[in-house]
Amino acid sequence: MKLFIVDDDADIIEVMTALLEAAGHSVSSSTAGTDALPRIAAKRPDCVLSDLMMAELDGLELCRELRRRTDLGGLKVVMVSARTNDYWKSRARDAGADGYITKPLDPDTFAGLVMDIVEGG
Repeated sequence: MKLFIVDDDADIIEVMTALLEAAGHSVSSSTAGTDALPRIAAKRPDCVLSDLMMAELDGLELCRELRRRTDLGGLKVVMVSARTNDYWKSRARDAGADGYITKPLDPDTFAGLVMDIVEGG
């Protein structure tokens, strides 16, 4: 599966990439939402994993923008955030996210959670 990570924390990208690649997936990434949009359109991943809170273009805005793109119709979007309350999960759903995973990440279950969201939705 082809995945694309957008997070302004390079360390988090490194951890997520290692976990997903160890599970056999291809991973690309970007540290800024504005930079990510054209790269996502060019790479055509199966799923975008996005941090919720980022400068310039946050995860909710990125999700809304991806949902406006008719050429990315089958794309799954998963928010990955340290914000754990239902308010943010609801906002992510309203923006068009297919799933929500909370940080800190559990290395034993992270890749499986991503796959469950991608395959189940």
